[in-house]
Amino acid sequence: MFYPTTRPSLLEKLQQGNEISWDEFYNSYAPIIRCAGKAYNFDDSLCDDLVQLVMLKFFDHARNFTYQPGKIKFRSYLASIVKTQAVDILRQQKSDRNFSDNYEPPESCFEENFMLEWRQTMLRAAQVELRRRVDAVTYQAFELYACQGRKVKEVAAVLQITPNQIYVAKNRCTKILKEIIFRCNQYDGDLHLEL
Repeated sequence: MFYPTTRPSLLEKLQQGNEISWDEFYNSYAPIIRCAGKAYNFDDSLCDDLVQLVMLKFFDHARNFTYQPGKIKFRSYLASIVKTQAVDILRQQKSDRNFSDNYEPPESCFEENFMLEWRQTMLRAAQVELRRRVDAVTYQAFELYACQGRKVKEVAAVLQITPNQIYVAKNRCTKILKEIIFRCNQYDGDLHLEL
């Protein structure tokens, strides 16, 4: 799984009009788009507008979109849509409010914010994959102890397992998560994800 650095099966389902995939796509990429809007100093309302415009543009072209992993990264494709729609919003603001003619979008800030949020999304996706690969108690032990930093005794009492089982769960989940992250970094050398 290399989600969301383009999971081809998700894109194929989108092309077929699968409702669940649309929701999954929206929920996965909307935070990235909102974060990109913040790079353009958009307020929450404009960020919401940007999300809607990008999603409409992508959904409008999704049936004709063919993912070609060797040619372009999906991240780059999505970023180009986001930039285009953000610039359209800026142009609209300029005409509505008489903004200065020499306003330039903050390109480096956009790239930085977009990539930062992309990495966060990738880490969340890695945790989703981890959750699918282990049983519920193992994941809960990992989440409570390793991620939330709760005390071993507290986690043991809540989950009704031994402290040793918590340590085993943490080690197992950490190993799997490292494998997922390593695979993502191999697939996309620009990510530089870390656990």
